[in-house]
Amino acid sequence: MELSPSELASLAVEPLMTRDFETRPGAVYARLRGRYGPVAPVDLYGVPVWLVLGYREVWEVLRDESKWKKNVQHWRLMREGLVPSDWPYLPGYQVGHLLLSDDQERKATRAAVDDALGPFQDTQAPQSWDMQKAISRHADELITFFADGSDGGWVDLGAQFARPLPLMVVNRLFGFPVDQGDDVFMDSWRMVDGGPDAGAAVGRLVTATTELAAYKRDNPGDDLTTRLLAADPPLTVEQIGIELYAILVIMSELVSHAITNSVLEVLDGEAGAQAALMAGPTEELVNRVHIASPPWVNLTARYPVADTDLGDFRLAAGDMVMPSIAAAHGDPMFMTTNSYERSTSSRAHLAWGTGPHQCPGRELADMIVTTAVGRLFERCDFELGLPADQLPWRSSAFVRGLKSFPVRFRMRARQGPAQAPMPPAAGLPAPVPAPEAEPAPAPQPGRPRSALWRFLASLRRPSRS
Repeated sequence: MELSPSELASLAVEPLMTRDFETRPGAVYARLRGRYGPVAPVDLYGVPVWLVLGYREVWEVLRDESKWKKNVQHWRLMREGLVPSDWPYLPGYQVGHLLLSDDQERKATRAAVDDALGPFQDTQAPQSWDMQKAISRHADELITFFADGSDGGWVDLGAQFARPLPLMVVNRLFGFPVDQGDDVFMDSWRMVDGGPDAGAAVGRLVTATTELAAYKRDNPGDDLTTRLLAADPPLTVEQIGIELYAILVIMSELVSHAITNSVLEVLDGEAGAQAALMAGPTEELVNRVHIASPPWVNLTARYPVADTDLGDFRLAAGDMVMPSIAAAHGDPMFMTTNSYERSTSSRAHLAWGTGPHQCPGRELADMIVTTAVGRLFERCDFELGLPADQLPWRSSAFVRGLKSFPVRFRMRARQGPAQAPMPPAAGLPAPVPAPEAEPAPAPQPGRPRSALWRFLASLRRPSRS
């Protein structure tokens, strides 16, 4: 099936954003693959897009920066002024950060970001130990807070745990002088969802992170922002603000949904699948969920620099091409690696991307998710609060996550001394153990609370069991 390059915009194709896609995206990917093959033309809110479904084809697009560009200046419709001004995802494509840059510009910024993030992801570095302790402490704070002294009850694990936890970690990682509350986190949702206030949300986020960079220039600390300010060649305060904005949005989205998707995968499975998921270390559970239910389902666009063949189509230079991680994981050539009966799941998944734009904070993100999921199942037993097919999913072309995740919890009896750590995966060095973390209590009555804690307090339900 070959079309002339100019025909993409005129194809009578089905819209991607449907109720079916929101509730059963796997079925939509399968239908598109059956009709078109590994690449399908779709409509994304009035904009024609090539959706890449095949694992091999996604891999090719992600790995070859010389052929597939990310800078929006390569998008033909944008150059020709044909992108509707109210296109919901337009604000996110108008901020020129690392993940939307190419070649030498990308390399220079990426080197600075990799160097700045390095100590927080290096298991041999004290910054990583401190971060591990902080994540565990924040997770315990949130569990203690939603339990509110009871042996059990109801909780929205999204709003009361998975959403605030990354914000708390980002506050610490960035070195914010005070808690930022829930407004920053909510703005990241507004931007990714592409609602009518997405543009204003992006503006507020960039303003907040740029102000932080300016503050850290005069008040340095042992944090990501200060390390970015020390980059050589130097980055401007404005550049750092934009990169912090991108890291904040991606970390908050990926981490929060990876947590809830992991818990849901366990609670929704049959007994055998549950047992297999929980049999090994938490890291393996999370890795398997990255395959079955990745939080970042479709990546931001690439644009071919020349007319090129992909799948069964001829793509024109400047066409918008959207690689689909979730669809690639559902490709029959890859699906055999996604088996809960395997003792070790595939490490060839694309949940964090691959190639020059692979997520720079993937080790830190996995640290947060595995720690969070581990603490939840160590301290609580859970049951779904709604049938799985009635859980509300967000409507987004890019992320797969729940709007809310009501569950019934029961606190477990306090455990004895921690078990020895599991041996590392084959070929990986054993991590240096961090000093034991002392649990920190949630804010006490009468003590001033940040906007975040006031928000969480408003969500607590009085039910007991």
